[in-house]
This record gives sequence, C-alpha cells and structure tokens, in this order.
Amino acid sequence: MTLRHDILSEQDWAALRQHLGLSLRQGEIVKGLFYGSSHEEIAGKLAIQPHVVSAQISQLLREFGVSNRLELILHVLASLRECSEENDRSVR
Repeated sequence: MTLRHDILSEQDWAALRQHLGLSLRQGEIVKGLFYGSSHEEIAGKLAIQPHVVSAQISQLLREFGVSNRLELILHVLASLRECSEENDRSVR
C-alpha cells in the first residue's frame, strides 16, 4: 500500500531536503520511502538501477545513525516537525 503523494507539497519537500542536507536524488529516494515505494519503484521513477537506490539508502542510514527504513522515516518525520516549527517562528 502506498500513501497519497500530495500529503506534502513540493515546497515542503524542498524545505525538508534542505533542512536535512540531502541532494536532489537523496531527497527523491527519501520521498519514495516516505510514501511506501519499493526500491524497484523508486528506481523506475528516477531511471536508475535498484542497487543504486539500495546504496543510497545504506548511505542515508549511516549518515543519520539509524539502522533501518522505518527509523529513517521516523527521523524524516522528526525533521519535518523541526522544519515546520522553524518556519512558524520565522513567520512571526
């Protein structure tokens, strides 16, 4: 099962990617994971091989000090909250 792809706007994703310090490709891979896509689905969308997706995910796991996809997504959600709070403070 995959989630609807309009939960976060492209602007929200761009802000989150910047907050996390991700490259464009890493951001697209994280977005795919967030929405429940498989490595193969992500690879197809990005026109890359599934092993490249796996390698990028492994790098992200190391980078963020997490041990699996679920922990990575939880880290992304926590960062999304931080990013949202920063934006709220800057608006005030």
